[in-house]
Parts: sequence; structure tokens; C-alpha cells
Amino acid sequence: MNVSQPSISRHPWLAALLLATLATPAGVVIAWLAPRPLDAVVALPLVLVDIWAMSLGATRTTEPTGNEAPITRLLLLVLGIVLTWLFYVIVARLVLWRLSLDANDGRGRRLPD
Repeated sequence: MNVSQPSISRHPWLAALLLATLATPAGVVIAWLAPRPLDAVVALPLVLVDIWAMSLGATRTTEPTGNEAPITRLLLLVLGIVLTWLFYVIVARLVLWRLSLDANDGRGRRLPD
């Protein structure tokens, strides 16, 4: 079996999903450890959801209704992690697309002017 293209160029979305799945936990941990302005560099959607939750008051734990605030915050943080994963999927796909364009330049194919 002769394979002329690497599997990344044949399945770029699968490679992007794999890269995003590996990068998301690392990005969340780095965002958790970094101070506020720097955490947005690695997990922008998670930081935006967290800021939005704080502006809504979903992080208050002194509400008389019980445990609604921690559950709401947990659901919003899960939403932020999912959005961060989607952000990494899009970024990985764009990077792989750009790398495939650069790889095609070196194969003797002429790009249109």
C-alpha cells in the first residue's frame, strides 16, 4: 500500500479535533494558574464566560435559595471549557490549513498570482 500524502493532510478535521482535545486541558490549567490578563491568551472563551458569570452575579454564594449559585457557576464553567475546545478546534484547523498551503508550495506546484 503506497500512501502519497500524510494522514494529517488527508484528514485535517480529525487532526484538528485531536489537537484541540489535547490542548484544551493544558489551556484550562494554564488559565487557572495565570493572573487575569494573561489567562485570556490561552483560554479566551473560558475567561469571557467567567467574566459574564461574575457580571450576572451567578458566582454569589450568599443567596438564600440554597446551592443554585455553585451549580450555575459549574454549568457556566463547563460551557466555557466547551467553547474553549471549539476555539482550539478552529485555531488548529486554520494552522493545519496554512501548513498544508506552505507544504504545497514546496512540491513544485505553482500558485496563482
